Amino acid sequence: MKWRKTEIAILGLLGVAGIVAAIALFRILGEYKGGSDTYDFLQAYAFLPEEPDILPQGGQNATGGQPGNTGDGKTDSDTKVSGVPGQVYYGSSPQVDFDSLRKLNSDVVGWIYGPGTAINYPIVQGDDNLFYLTHMFDGKENKCGSIFMDSLNESDFSSTNSIIHGHHMRNGSMFASLTGYADQSYYDTHPVLWLATPEKSYKVELFAGFVTEADSDAWQIEYASREEYRSWLDKMIERSAFKSDVMPGEEDRILTLATCSYEYSDARFMVLGILREEE
Repeated sequence: MKWRKTEIAILGLLGVAGIVAAIALFRILGEYKGGSDTYDFLQAYAFLPEEPDILPQGGQNATGGQPGNTGDGKTDSDTKVSGVPGQVYYGSSPQVDFDSLRKLNSDVVGWIYGPGTAINYPIVQGDDNLFYLTHMFDGKENKCGSIFMDSLNESDFSSTNSIIHGHHMRNGSMFASLTGYADQSYYDTHPVLWLATPEKSYKVELFAGFVTEADSDAWQIEYASREEYRSWLDKMIERSAFKSDVMPGEEDRILTLATCSYEYSDARFMVLGILREEE
Protein backbone atom coordinates (compact mmCIF):
# COMPACT_ATOMS: atom_id res chain seq x y z
CA MET A 1 0.00 0.00 0.00
CA LYS A 2 2.83 2.37 0.88
CA TRP A 3 4.51 1.84 -2.50
CA ARG A 4 1.19 2.35 -4.31
CA LYS A 5 0.83 5.77 -2.67
CA THR A 6 4.37 6.68 -3.66
CA GLU A 7 3.74 5.64 -7.24
CA ILE A 8 0.55 7.70 -7.35
CA ALA A 9 2.43 10.71 -5.99
CA ILE A 10 5.17 10.33 -8.59
CA LEU A 11 2.61 10.02 -11.37
CA GLY A 12 0.88 13.11 -10.04
CA LEU A 13 4.12 15.10 -10.10
CA LEU A 14 4.87 13.91 -13.61
CA GLY A 15 1.40 14.96 -14.66
CA VAL A 16 1.87 18.44 -13.20
CA ALA A 17 5.27 18.73 -14.90
CA GLY A 18 3.70 17.72 -18.20
CA ILE A 19 0.99 20.35 -17.83
CA VAL A 20 3.56 23.05 -17.00
CA ALA A 21 5.66 22.05 -20.01
CA ALA A 22 2.61 22.09 -22.26
CA ILE A 23 1.65 25.57 -21.06
CA ALA A 24 5.21 26.82 -21.64
CA LEU A 25 5.23 25.32 -25.16
CA PHE A 26 1.84 26.88 -25.89
CA ARG A 27 3.15 30.29 -24.84
CA ILE A 28 6.28 29.93 -26.97
CA LEU A 29 4.28 28.88 -30.02
CA GLY A 30 1.89 31.76 -29.40
CA GLU A 31 4.76 34.26 -29.34
CA TYR A 32 6.23 32.79 -32.52
CA LYS A 33 2.88 33.10 -34.27
CA GLY A 34 2.42 36.62 -32.96
CA GLY A 35 5.83 37.60 -34.27
CA SER A 36 5.23 35.92 -37.62
CA ASP A 37 1.84 37.59 -38.06
CA THR A 38 3.21 41.03 -37.18
CA TYR A 39 6.18 40.91 -39.54
CA ASP A 40 4.20 39.27 -42.33
CA PHE A 41 1.84 42.24 -42.11
CA LEU A 42 4.71 44.75 -42.20
CA GLN A 43 6.22 43.17 -45.33
CA ALA A 44 3.34 44.72 -47.26
CA TYR A 45 5.17 48.05 -46.83
CA ALA A 46 8.25 46.83 -48.71
CA PHE A 47 8.03 46.00 -52.41
CA LEU A 48 10.68 43.42 -53.27
CA PRO A 49 12.21 42.68 -56.65
CA GLU A 50 11.00 39.40 -58.12
CA GLU A 51 13.46 36.67 -57.23
CA PRO A 52 14.49 33.97 -59.73
CA ASP A 53 14.91 30.31 -58.82
CA ILE A 54 18.01 30.77 -56.68
CA LEU A 55 19.93 28.22 -54.67
CA PRO A 56 18.25 26.92 -51.51
CA GLN A 57 19.83 27.92 -48.22
CA GLY A 58 21.09 24.41 -47.52
CA GLY A 59 23.85 24.79 -50.10
CA GLN A 60 22.46 22.66 -52.93
CA ASN A 61 23.52 23.79 -56.36
CA ALA A 62 21.18 24.87 -59.11
CA THR A 63 20.97 21.37 -60.61
CA GLY A 64 19.84 19.84 -57.34
CA GLY A 65 23.15 18.15 -56.50
CA GLN A 66 25.49 18.68 -53.59
CA PRO A 67 28.01 21.53 -53.33
CA GLY A 68 31.01 21.00 -55.56
CA ASN A 69 30.31 19.53 -58.99
CA THR A 70 27.03 20.58 -60.59
CA GLY A 71 26.78 17.49 -62.74
CA ASP A 72 27.74 19.17 -66.02
CA GLY A 73 31.42 19.71 -65.35
CA LYS A 74 30.87 23.10 -63.73
CA THR A 75 31.40 23.96 -60.08
CA ASP A 76 29.03 25.82 -57.80
CA SER A 77 30.87 29.06 -58.61
CA ASP A 78 29.91 28.55 -62.27
CA THR A 79 26.19 28.07 -61.65
CA LYS A 80 24.40 30.24 -59.13
CA VAL A 81 20.94 30.74 -60.65
CA SER A 82 18.93 27.88 -62.12
CA GLY A 83 19.58 27.78 -65.83
CA VAL A 84 21.92 30.80 -65.81
CA PRO A 85 25.56 29.64 -65.69
CA GLY A 86 28.18 31.94 -64.26
CA GLN A 87 25.82 34.26 -62.38
CA VAL A 88 24.93 35.02 -58.79
CA TYR A 89 21.57 36.59 -57.99
CA TYR A 90 22.38 39.85 -56.24
CA GLY A 91 18.86 41.26 -56.30
CA SER A 92 18.14 44.94 -55.75
CA SER A 93 16.92 47.23 -53.01
CA PRO A 94 13.30 46.96 -51.88
CA GLN A 95 11.06 49.98 -52.38
CA VAL A 96 9.83 50.84 -48.90
CA ASP A 97 6.92 53.05 -47.85
CA PHE A 98 8.70 54.73 -44.95
CA ASP A 99 6.06 57.47 -44.61
CA SER A 100 3.45 54.86 -43.70
CA LEU A 101 5.86 52.90 -41.50
CA ARG A 102 6.71 56.05 -39.53
CA LYS A 103 3.04 56.51 -38.77
CA LEU A 104 3.11 53.07 -37.17
CA ASN A 105 6.43 53.59 -35.37
CA SER A 106 8.55 56.73 -35.56
CA ASP A 107 11.62 54.70 -34.47
CA VAL A 108 11.99 53.11 -37.92
CA VAL A 109 15.35 53.94 -39.55
CA GLY A 110 15.64 51.42 -42.39
CA TRP A 111 14.78 48.08 -43.95
CA ILE A 112 17.15 45.12 -44.34
CA TYR A 113 16.66 42.51 -47.08
CA GLY A 114 18.69 39.41 -47.96
CA PRO A 115 17.87 37.89 -51.38
CA GLY A 116 17.08 34.21 -51.02
CA THR A 117 17.01 34.38 -47.21
CA ALA A 118 14.41 34.96 -44.51
CA ILE A 119 15.86 38.43 -43.81
CA ASN A 120 13.25 41.01 -44.83
CA TYR A 121 12.51 43.32 -41.92
CA PRO A 122 12.15 46.94 -40.84
CA ILE A 123 14.95 48.30 -38.65
CA VAL A 124 14.18 50.38 -35.58
CA GLN A 125 16.39 52.27 -33.14
CA GLY A 126 15.52 52.88 -29.51
CA ASP A 127 17.00 55.00 -26.76
CA ASP A 128 18.79 51.89 -25.49
CA ASN A 129 19.49 48.33 -26.61
CA LEU A 130 17.01 46.74 -24.23
CA PHE A 131 13.49 47.67 -25.27
CA TYR A 132 13.51 46.15 -28.75
CA LEU A 133 15.10 42.94 -27.49
CA THR A 134 11.68 41.99 -26.15
CA HIS A 135 9.29 44.24 -28.09
CA MET A 136 8.21 44.02 -31.69
CA PHE A 137 7.87 46.82 -34.22
CA ASP A 138 4.33 47.51 -33.02
CA GLY A 139 5.51 47.88 -29.41
CA LYS A 140 3.96 44.62 -28.21
CA GLU A 141 6.04 42.55 -25.82
CA ASN A 142 7.27 39.41 -27.56
CA LYS A 143 10.46 37.35 -27.33
CA CYS A 144 10.90 37.68 -31.10
CA GLY A 145 11.78 41.31 -30.48
CA SER A 146 12.78 43.51 -33.41
CA ILE A 147 15.63 44.02 -35.81
CA PHE A 148 17.22 47.13 -34.30
CA MET A 149 20.16 49.45 -34.74
CA ASP A 150 22.57 49.92 -31.86
CA SER A 151 21.56 52.95 -29.81
CA LEU A 152 25.12 54.34 -30.06
CA ASN A 153 24.96 54.54 -33.85
CA GLU A 154 23.89 57.52 -35.94
CA SER A 155 20.35 56.82 -37.14
CA ASP A 156 21.23 57.74 -40.76
CA PHE A 157 23.93 55.02 -40.96
CA SER A 158 26.69 57.62 -41.12
CA SER A 159 28.71 55.90 -38.37
CA THR A 160 31.85 54.16 -39.56
CA ASN A 161 30.40 50.87 -38.32
CA SER A 162 26.61 50.65 -38.02
CA ILE A 163 25.54 47.63 -35.96
CA ILE A 164 22.19 45.89 -36.40
CA HIS A 165 20.97 43.40 -33.78
CA GLY A 166 18.44 40.59 -34.19
CA HIS A 167 17.45 37.40 -32.41
CA HIS A 168 18.40 33.92 -33.61
CA MET A 169 14.92 32.37 -33.62
CA ARG A 170 14.53 28.60 -33.73
CA ASN A 171 11.93 28.81 -36.50
CA GLY A 172 14.52 30.44 -38.79
CA SER A 173 13.07 33.93 -38.57
CA MET A 174 14.72 37.25 -37.71
CA PHE A 175 18.54 36.88 -37.94
CA ALA A 176 18.76 33.07 -37.58
CA SER A 177 20.02 32.69 -41.15
CA LEU A 178 23.14 34.78 -40.43
CA THR A 179 24.87 31.74 -39.00
CA GLY A 180 24.75 30.22 -42.48
CA TYR A 181 27.74 32.43 -43.26
CA ALA A 182 29.86 30.05 -41.24
CA ASP A 183 30.00 28.03 -44.49
CA GLN A 184 31.75 29.18 -47.65
CA SER A 185 29.02 27.71 -49.87
CA TYR A 186 26.37 29.84 -48.15
CA TYR A 187 28.37 33.01 -48.68
CA ASP A 188 28.97 32.08 -52.32
CA THR A 189 25.22 31.98 -52.94
CA HIS A 190 24.27 34.93 -50.69
CA PRO A 191 27.10 37.46 -51.09
CA VAL A 192 25.05 40.64 -50.70
CA LEU A 193 22.33 42.20 -48.59
CA TRP A 194 20.31 45.36 -49.25
CA LEU A 195 19.65 48.26 -46.92
CA ALA A 196 16.94 50.79 -47.68
CA THR A 197 16.64 53.99 -45.64
CA PRO A 198 14.25 56.94 -45.95
CA GLU A 199 16.99 58.89 -47.74
CA LYS A 200 19.10 56.32 -49.63
CA SER A 201 19.50 52.68 -50.59
CA TYR A 202 22.66 50.64 -50.20
CA LYS A 203 24.04 47.42 -51.57
CA VAL A 204 25.81 45.66 -48.69
CA GLU A 205 28.80 43.75 -50.07
CA LEU A 206 29.72 41.16 -47.45
CA PHE A 207 33.39 40.58 -46.64
CA ALA A 208 33.53 38.81 -43.26
CA GLY A 209 31.53 36.62 -40.90
CA PHE A 210 32.60 34.96 -37.66
CA VAL A 211 31.76 33.91 -34.11
CA THR A 212 32.91 36.31 -31.40
CA GLU A 213 32.35 37.26 -27.78
CA ALA A 214 29.67 39.71 -26.72
CA ASP A 215 32.36 42.12 -25.47
CA SER A 216 35.03 41.73 -28.18
CA ASP A 217 36.54 44.54 -30.27
CA ALA A 218 34.24 43.53 -33.13
CA TRP A 219 31.63 45.89 -31.67
CA GLN A 220 33.70 49.03 -32.15
CA ILE A 221 31.76 51.81 -33.90
CA GLU A 222 34.23 54.68 -34.42
CA TYR A 223 38.03 54.82 -34.70
CA ALA A 224 40.68 57.35 -33.73
CA SER A 225 42.45 57.26 -37.10
CA ARG A 226 42.39 55.62 -40.52
CA GLU A 227 45.32 53.49 -39.43
CA GLU A 228 43.36 52.17 -36.45
CA TYR A 229 40.37 51.49 -38.69
CA ARG A 230 42.55 49.66 -41.26
CA SER A 231 44.04 47.50 -38.53
CA TRP A 232 40.56 46.71 -37.19
CA LEU A 233 39.27 45.77 -40.66
CA ASP A 234 42.24 43.46 -41.20
CA LYS A 235 41.48 41.70 -37.92
CA MET A 236 37.84 41.19 -38.92
CA ILE A 237 38.86 39.70 -42.28
CA GLU A 238 41.37 37.37 -40.61
CA ARG A 239 38.62 36.01 -38.35
CA SER A 240 36.18 35.39 -41.19
CA ALA A 241 34.78 31.91 -41.68
CA PHE A 242 34.44 32.55 -45.41
CA LYS A 243 36.75 34.01 -48.05
CA SER A 244 35.67 37.02 -50.08
CA ASP A 245 37.14 39.12 -52.86
CA VAL A 246 35.45 42.18 -51.33
CA MET A 247 38.09 44.34 -49.68
CA PRO A 248 36.97 47.35 -47.59
CA GLY A 249 39.06 50.51 -47.57
CA GLU A 250 39.66 53.13 -44.89
CA GLU A 251 37.10 55.43 -46.52
CA ASP A 252 34.30 52.84 -46.51
CA ARG A 253 31.46 52.69 -44.04
CA ILE A 254 30.31 49.23 -43.05
CA LEU A 255 27.20 47.51 -41.79
CA THR A 256 27.49 44.77 -39.15
CA LEU A 257 24.64 42.34 -38.46
CA ALA A 258 24.78 40.43 -35.19
CA THR A 259 22.83 37.57 -33.63
CA CYS A 260 23.25 34.98 -30.91
CA SER A 261 25.33 31.89 -31.61
CA TYR A 262 25.69 28.84 -29.41
CA GLU A 263 29.28 27.69 -29.60
CA TYR A 264 29.86 28.95 -26.04
CA SER A 265 28.25 31.23 -23.46
CA ASP A 266 27.41 34.69 -24.84
CA ALA A 267 28.71 33.81 -28.30
CA ARG A 268 27.60 36.03 -31.18
CA PHE A 269 27.75 35.57 -34.94
CA MET A 270 28.54 38.75 -36.86
CA VAL A 271 28.42 39.44 -40.60
CA LEU A 272 30.12 42.56 -41.98
CA GLY A 273 29.63 44.31 -45.31
CA ILE A 274 30.55 47.52 -47.11
CA LEU A 275 27.76 50.05 -47.65
CA ARG A 276 27.68 50.87 -51.36
CA GLU A 277 25.30 53.73 -52.07
CA GLU A 278 22.92 53.08 -54.95
CA GLU A 279 22.33 55.77 -57.57
